[in-house]
Amino acid sequence: MKNEIKHDYNKFMALAKQHSTCPSGKSGGTLGVFRRGQMVPPFDKAVFDKHNEVGQCIGPIQTNFGWHLIWIEDRQLVD
Repeated sequence: MKNEIKHDYNKFMALAKQHSTCPSGKSGGTLGVFRRGQMVPPFDKAVFDKHNEVGQCIGPIQTNFGWHLIWIEDRQLVD
């Protein structure tokens, strides 16, 4: 699925609506704004890793909720 998404946010949203079992899937996978430490550790680590670029699909990431592909739409890192 990640290869199908590549750098296409609209494709990410469409596939999230189609395949996600998470409540956010209904809105295309959008989680809104959150701060470091508000998500489960593996998810949080992936989102706030400065090597994972904004505007890219990252993952798959495994958490206790299952496997995730993540699209980082915007991020503010504070060192």
